[in-house]
Amino acid sequence: MKEKNKKKQIETKKSQRIVFFDFLRIFFVALIVYVHNQIIFIPWFNNTFFSSGYFPFNIYTLSISGIAVYGLIFISGAVLEYNYIRIEDFSAYIRFLFKRFIRLYPAFWISLILGILLLPAVLQKNIFDLIFEFTGFFVILGQGPGNINPMGWFIAAIVSLYILYPYLSKIVKKYQLRSLLLFMIISYLSRYLLFTYNTSTLNLLSRWFPLCNLFEFCLGIYIVQNKIYPDNNKYHPIIHQLADLSFYVFLFHVIINEVFFSMYSMGFPTLLDYVIAYLELMGILILVSWIAMIIDKRIQQTILKSEKIKNYFKF
Repeated sequence: MKEKNKKKQIETKKSQRIVFFDFLRIFFVALIVYVHNQIIFIPWFNNTFFSSGYFPFNIYTLSISGIAVYGLIFISGAVLEYNYIRIEDFSAYIRFLFKRFIRLYPAFWISLILGILLLPAVLQKNIFDLIFEFTGFFVILGQGPGNINPMGWFIAAIVSLYILYPYLSKIVKKYQLRSLLLFMIISYLSRYLLFTYNTSTLNLLSRWFPLCNLFEFCLGIYIVQNKIYPDNNKYHPIIHQLADLSFYVFLFHVIINEVFFSMYSMGFPTLLDYVIAYLELMGILILVSWIAMIIDKRIQQTILKSEKIKNYFKF
């Protein structure tokens, strides 16, 4: 029993949460949601902060929502490094991947099921494509980010990095800034090539391919290893809950947008009509995300508390 507890302590260091990372997650998700729901009556704001194109040297997008995506990848690396001390052997590695799988996929599958129910026209697509989308790796086919949920590309991006995480963490710990510089060169060069010679297939590759996201992910690992962040462990339940909710908002917002605006295909006669509709959309999105979060957490708890799962993965 002591050996089992010792192993669990080595793998994870649960956990207070760092408010800094929670706040950043909320902020970055808000930017991403806004870019898909831009307020049409402030074009100067949209054109300034959410314009298309790339900078500098075709490394980052001009739109701050694109930078926010890299911000979420940065947070993922930081939070993993904060929660997992060491993953020493293959069985610990499998336990780590299983927990990450349970954290991502039930919520993603809920979004796909909801998408099919709300947008049944997607069932006219190729059956193989629809089934393959449930893997989270539909984007690798080069046919778009997803037929049911266009945010599915993020699953491929983040799972690819999860698979590499234990090795990246050890490399960063051993070589520190030298490894970070190497990962920066790899990511920037990869993005430069893909953004410069932009085709639809290559553009999709830049979203999920691990080499394109290595730098931000490993930067998160580095700042946690070296404690270069505001270390505030005080419990802030509202911020923590909003941070948890933001993942579901991120996952569901495009589906909800498409359904909602299809109901307003004739547009909005007045500014007041638009404002009311916008507030309705945000309210529906938050409500749907909150319900999905409750269902997902119940599913996670049921799976992780299962005796068969505990015995098989030795939790």
